[in-house]
Amino acid sequence: MVPIDADSRLALAKHEFPGELGTEPILPSDLRTRIKQVASERLHLKALEEQGLGPTRSLLLVGPPGVGKTMSARWIASLLNRPLITLDLATVMSSYLGKTGSNIRSVLEYAKSVESVLLLDEFDSIAKRRDDDTDIGELKRLVNVLLQEVDDWPSTSLLIAATNHGDLLDPAIWRRFDDVLQFSAPSADEREASLRALFDDSDKGLISWIPLLVRIWEGRSFSDITRTVNWVKRRATISESSTVDALIDRIGVELRTQSAPERKSAAKLLEQAGYSDRRISEIVGISRDTIRKARAHGANSAAVG
Repeated sequence: MVPIDADSRLALAKHEFPGELGTEPILPSDLRTRIKQVASERLHLKALEEQGLGPTRSLLLVGPPGVGKTMSARWIASLLNRPLITLDLATVMSSYLGKTGSNIRSVLEYAKSVESVLLLDEFDSIAKRRDDDTDIGELKRLVNVLLQEVDDWPSTSLLIAATNHGDLLDPAIWRRFDDVLQFSAPSADEREASLRALFDDSDKGLISWIPLLVRIWEGRSFSDITRTVNWVKRRATISESSTVDALIDRIGVELRTQSAPERKSAAKLLEQAGYSDRRISEIVGISRDTIRKARAHGANSAAVG
């Protein structure tokens, strides 16, 4: 059983089984390849041993929030058909650091005793730089314990640490992990793939918006895009409106701040959705005269073509 806190009697970690772990995240091809290799290594243990090698025992996932670190940990556990044990270090931290250390050790020992994937989330909350003068002695000792655990982690399990703030980590941390995976905000192709995966047959009105959304949502994380799309779907459902109407309810203000070419693209999409010139003008901040001229220019270009 997952260890519990002696005082609160609450579980110290979350335990999920392979069937509960979801699907493959949208990732750059290099990250996907490296993650799949981690799983493949477990299927070729004998070949690795013959070469004097062992499988990857520890991974450090580094990147901003919402870019797929936790989803990747879940996917790895699913590929390995092993339970995922998640310890959120930010929530387990206690004002009584001795108790925190005891709780962390309990979870580490449990994860080592079963064939599992252990995810240490919010790793920077405890594995800070050891030269940080704001930390007290007990916290520094916990960092040393974690470093030793990473070094000694058994090959029967896999330890994954995730952090949003790699710059806060003790430099020694980076060297201790078998592999470090750097995550970043999704590229244009990845944003498009994410949107196409999120839209289903009931969202046909939004398909034509994907190229524009890909451009104006540059820098957004996968989780932010997912939250926005799900909000739009809920809005359309409860208001009994079209998904395009719901999308405008969410991003209308955002459209007005875009460059002129992007606002013109939005105006064209709104026209195709049946919006009046007056309403389009209100939404994107382009005069009705400009909208009419753009329409005439498009018609003339089509006629010439």
